[in-house]
Amino acid sequence: MKNSIKMVVTDMDGTLLNSKKELPVETMEVIDKLLAKGVMFVIASGRQYFNLHKKLNERDDIIYLAENGCYISKDGKLFRFKALKFESIKRILDTIKDIENAYPILCGKKGAYTTKMNKITSEHFTQYYAKIEIVNNFDEIDDEICKISILDLNGTEKYVYPLLNEFYDDFNVTVASHEWLDIIDRNTNKGSALEILQQRLGIKKEETMAFGDYFNDYEMLQVAGESYAMQEAHDEIKKITKYVIGSNDDNSVIKTIKEKFNI
Repeated sequence: MKNSIKMVVTDMDGTLLNSKKELPVETMEVIDKLLAKGVMFVIASGRQYFNLHKKLNERDDIIYLAENGCYISKDGKLFRFKALKFESIKRILDTIKDIENAYPILCGKKGAYTTKMNKITSEHFTQYYAKIEIVNNFDEIDDEICKISILDLNGTEKYVYPLLNEFYDDFNVTVASHEWLDIIDRNTNKGSALEILQQRLGIKKEETMAFGDYFNDYEMLQVAGESYAMQEAHDEIKKITKYVIGSNDDNSVIKTIKEKFNI
C-alpha cells in the first residue's frame, strides 16, 4: 500500500527526546531522508522557539510549532504569533503569586522572562529556554507575551491546575508535564497551529502523522490521520490515538518513522 503521508509532526519531551533530554542519534539523518522524499518535518512543543532551533542544530528546513502553537516558524521566519492581552497577563499573575512553590515564566516573541531563579529552578528554566532574562518586575518587559508557563516541582496537575479554575473558560490552561503548566490563548494549541499549517500548505489530515504523550498534544493528535501515543503517555492520550508505540528511551518515534517510510 502506498504511503500517503506528507507531514510528520512530533512532540519533543517524553516523545522524541529520551529521558535524558537527548535527541536520538539518527534524528538528523532521518529528517534529511524525509525531506528528500518531499515529506515535511515539524517539531511541536511547549518549548521556546529559540530553544528548539538550537536543539535541532539551527535548521531552518524544519517547521517549528513552539510555545504550544503560539509561535510558528517556517523557513527561518516567524509564520504566526498569537499574543495574550496585557490585562489578561496581569490578572493571571495576580493569582499565581499566591500559589506556593509556583514559579511563572512569561514567554515572548524575543525571549522568556522570570523574576525568580534559584539553584533548583535554574536547571529547569535553562533546559527549556535558550533565551531567558531575569527581571525585577514583569511590568518592565518590553515584548509581546504569548504564554505563561508555571513550574511546580511538586506537580502542576495536583497543586496548580485546580487553583486556576477561574481561567478555564477564557484561556487554554494545560498541564504540559508533571512539573509544567501552560496558559495561552483560548483558541490556540498545537492542534489549531497544525491545522493552520495543513490549510496553508494544502496537506490533509490523512496525510499527517503525529506523535505525542501529554495533554498539550491532545488536539494535535486529533487532527492527524495517523496518531501515535508513547508507551509512557498519559492514559487520556492513549485513548484518542490510533496507535501506542514504545518508549522514548527506545527511540520509538525514529524507529516508527523509519519503518513507515522504509528508510
